[in-house]
Amino acid sequence: MSVREGKKKASYPSPLPFRRPKRPKQRRWPSPTPLPEIPSEDVGKVLTQILNRLDAIEKRMERIEKILMSKQPPL
Repeated sequence: MSVREGKKKASYPSPLPFRRPKRPKQRRWPSPTPLPEIPSEDVGKVLTQILNRLDAIEKRMERIEKILMSKQPPL
């Protein structure tokens, strides 16, 4: 090896694989509490209420859409 090659190797650091620093073990989140058991009759009622609310929201959205379309200037 010549002096020139030795200087070249000394100027570049040797390629070492990157290692992540070790982290201390972290505590995990506590497990979620289980949902209470709901009788099947109540589930049906809840689903019906949700559907009714969604229908009401959809009707409101249609009314808003009609109002906006009527106020929009023609192109």
